[in-house]
Amino acid sequence: MSLFDAILLGLLQGLTEFLPVSSSGHLVIAQSLLKNFKEPSLLFDTILHFATFCSVLIYFRSKILKLFTAFLGFFFYKYRVTYYDNKRFLWALFTASIPTAIIGLSLEQYSETLFNVPVYAGYGLIITSILLVLSDRYKGNYKIDPTKGFLVGIVQGIAVIPGISRSGSTVAASLFLGIKREEAVEFSFLMALPAVFGATLLQARHITSIESDQILNYIIAALVAFVSAFFAIHFMIQFVKKAKLSYFGLYCLILGIITVIWL
Repeated sequence: MSLFDAILLGLLQGLTEFLPVSSSGHLVIAQSLLKNFKEPSLLFDTILHFATFCSVLIYFRSKILKLFTAFLGFFFYKYRVTYYDNKRFLWALFTASIPTAIIGLSLEQYSETLFNVPVYAGYGLIITSILLVLSDRYKGNYKIDPTKGFLVGIVQGIAVIPGISRSGSTVAASLFLGIKREEAVEFSFLMALPAVFGATLLQARHITSIESDQILNYIIAALVAFVSAFFAIHFMIQFVKKAKLSYFGLYCLILGIITVIWL
């Protein structure tokens, strides 16, 4: 992998991780087009996901700190008020992680095949486009709760399939369940943290497989993904508020059809 490849893939990951266009789908397509590109299993994709994970930590640092304090309130009395103020969101994140982990681990054995066949990403993009177009019709008035969180977690688990946008599908699922738009996108970003962290731990055992001449490229790709993701988060939040996800849906539909036909 050249330095150009690393920068391009890092930029793709950063921009598309939080825009509802499927970062995994774009990476699969890009890697199939890059000449002589080789990657060690899913490790490179996982490192890029971890970089975007860090961008979420910084962007939502105040919310995350509040949720962490609320978690402590489950055990310590002095944080109990914070716990009761945030327990609905906190337990929703917990219940969402359960189906995500189960489905994600179940599909892990098929990941190599899915990521090596671009046509699967194409079909996934078409599915994403349908979800995005339909979601613009919904304007929720409810807040997230553990039951709704569990259902959205199922969708996040399925979104491990390349082409199905994790952010797009989970935001759409939240809107279908009547969740307010602002809370839907915030929950979508934060619920990704346990899943990405878990995937990083699973792939960490392959870290020694990185060739010495590729270490710098991996670091640069991660930095590019981190910076671009930070800006993509802000952009996505504004777009969801304005109910214009169908624009991304049209893009996914066109790219999906092109991928299925020509790749």
